[in-house]
Amino acid sequence: MIVKLKRKSPDLSDLSPDHPYFVIGIEADDYRILNDQGRPYLYPSTLFEIIDSKEPENWITEYGEDGERYAYPEILNGAGFFEDYFEGKAEALCRFWQVINRRLSEAA
Repeated sequence: MIVKLKRKSPDLSDLSPDHPYFVIGIEADDYRILNDQGRPYLYPSTLFEIIDSKEPENWITEYGEDGERYAYPEILNGAGFFEDYFEGKAEALCRFWQVINRRLSEAA
């Protein structure tokens, strides 16, 4: 899935308007994308326009109690994965960049 920011906002200095962003995953309906600093942060999906709605086939999708969607590639889908990533744990960093590099090479 590829999205772009609908409009620039001073609160979103880490995103650029009209720049395409790959959605890495969906968490409680929010999009996890690599921002302009290369960090995989969550942003409300309402901030974005979908350019390409095709999602990778390897995403695992689940729904919460209120119908909110969670979808990630299996390798990133474990509980606490992004906590480990942001704590700089080597295994999480390696798995994350492996997924991102594969996704970007498929898009090329």
